[in-house]
Amino acid sequence: VTKSGTNRFAGNAFFEYTGDNLRQNIGDSPPDFDETFWGATFGGPIVKDKLFFFGAYESSRQFVPLAMGFAGSGNGVERPWYSAADHERIERIARDVDGYDTGGMPNDGAREADKLLLKLNWSITDRHKLSRIFNYFDGFEDRASDNDSNEFEFANHFYQKGAKSQTLTVKLTSQWTNVFSTELFLSRNTMDDSQVTVGPRDFGDFQISIGGRDGTVYLGADDSRQANALDTTSNFIKLAGQYLAGRHVVSGGYERESLTIFNQFVQHSRGGEYDFFDDSPGNPAYCAALSAQGRFDDPGCDLSGMDRFELGRPSRIYYGSGGGSNDPVDASAEFTN
Repeated sequence: VTKSGTNRFAGNAFFEYTGDNLRQNIGDSPPDFDETFWGATFGGPIVKDKLFFFGAYESSRQFVPLAMGFAGSGNGVERPWYSAADHERIERIARDVDGYDTGGMPNDGAREADKLLLKLNWSITDRHKLSRIFNYFDGFEDRASDNDSNEFEFANHFYQKGAKSQTLTVKLTSQWTNVFSTELFLSRNTMDDSQVTVGPRDFGDFQISIGGRDGTVYLGADDSRQANALDTTSNFIKLAGQYLAGRHVVSGGYERESLTIFNQFVQHSRGGEYDFFDDSPGNPAYCAALSAQGRFDDPGCDLSGMDRFELGRPSRIYYGSGGGSNDPVDASAEFTN
């Protein structure tokens, strides 16, 4: 039940804050973070005894621990199998060969949400009352795609999970006589659900093996975030009536609901996935002094994952066709029920 305005103006507000300086018991070296929650409500009369309003707003900003780094970087959770030299080499190749900005080492993320409610109540007469409610939600959360202990991902490989929703409802109740009443209820909701990669969507998902298969480094657009969309629209109508006939109640009505959904999820569809396997752990010692091209030319040496990345020779490639047309929209599903 949603609170309504009255003949008196009234409201309240709240604010809550927490941060690393207030929570020193969460570890030896807690990460720097701030979290806030605040909101307010206000309501009252527009026309006394007739028309009332009520509004509420809430906002939250929360900390999401996501930072990670190479060994000795001091950035978040370090990967002991991933060296500064490997990190710098991958960044240099991405920049100089592919013209791509990796985003560097990822920092911690955030979870944010804003909620709004607006309500009008109109006493048309003593027997007829109308209410209208509007709800709005907009929020997102920063998320890692591949962050197990044997994985490191550059900042532009992360994605943002978001949602935006609007709902409008109208309700009219009428007491036509002492024994007959009706209710009309209308509602419409739209929801846009998104998963958006931080970096460009058309640069593929590059997965580079380090130290044999001890670890994997990710850069580019995550393979499952290259074409994502989920949009829904729902409409609902209800008309109900009730008649009191002595000791009996006769009721009847009509309901109709429609739901339209657009769903798009096509992996590897805008940049694909390129895997660079490391086959070098069994190499003779002299191979280490050679360049990537030198190891490729020498039949006695196998390539590391970074060699393959530098030379543009992936071990495996995935590409998702968009319904045969190379357009992910053509592989989407849209229907109304």
